Amino acid sequence: MNDAEFDWTSLGDEWRAQAASPIDVDRLREEVSKRGRSLRRALLGEMALTLLSVATLIGLIVKAEPSDPMLPILVLLIPVSIGFQGWSLWLRRRQWRDQGLDTAAMLQLDIDRVQASMRYWRQGTWIGLLLWLGICALTVIGIPDSDPRQLSGMAGGVIGGAIGLLVSVVMAWRKSRSGKRRLARLRELQRQLSDG
Repeated sequence: MNDAEFDWTSLGDEWRAQAASPIDVDRLREEVSKRGRSLRRALLGEMALTLLSVATLIGLIVKAEPSDPMLPILVLLIPVSIGFQGWSLWLRRRQWRDQGLDTAAMLQLDIDRVQASMRYWRQGTWIGLLLWLGICALTVIGIPDSDPRQLSGMAGGVIGGAIGLLVSVVMAWRKSRSGKRRLARLRELQRQLSDG
């Protein structure tokens, strides 16, 4: 057979008709593993911050006067902090391990991680708003009976809570935007995997 007799057109058609893998499995595995390490670091940081917050709250409660209008908020923040951290761990309970998964399981794990992150920031922001409103309400109620030192503590609580809430809102917005883009990409990869 010589080159003039060979059907190059059909060879080109066969070449283009080959099934190509649209998913770079090694890259996906690397991304999932990287996100897993980030998740573990974040959870360890959150637990350390929760312990530090509880210790600080206990110190403030011990130093507070019994008539301090912020005392109920300080006491309430301890179970709220521990409860929120417990909920965060429960929310991510199946997302710690990412080794030995096939492509479909890696995609599903990454989708679950993105959804959990979006839920964490959204619900955390709402809880922060409720706590801040509680601090504002106690400040307004406690102003008539407070001495100047207590007033400065209440003002600090309102201002600090507002700053923390603002940071939480911005982070929730950013996580939501990037999470929606990532979810769309992961679901497209999932669709390609099921089609192919």
